[in-house]
Amino acid sequence: MLVAIIIFCLVCLFAYRIRKLPEAIRTILLILGLLSGWFALFEIISYLEANPYLAAIPITLGLGYWYWWRKKKRTTDSTSP
Repeated sequence: MLVAIIIFCLVCLFAYRIRKLPEAIRTILLILGLLSGWFALFEIISYLEANPYLAAIPITLGLGYWYWWRKKKRTTDSTSP
């Protein structure tokens, strides 16, 4: 179910980017895409609540990205005059 919601969200948002569609249809697609994105987020959170050991994966990825970004920022700040 989660994959279907995510695919529906991406299809709606991709179709929203098409400029040839009327504004009313683009607005409906945007609203559907945002709602399905929220539902997908709730599904992911409920899945992580049911399997708490899996929460370590996004936490580790986030901390790794934060460390990499901080290190990159320090090296660019120290090299600039």
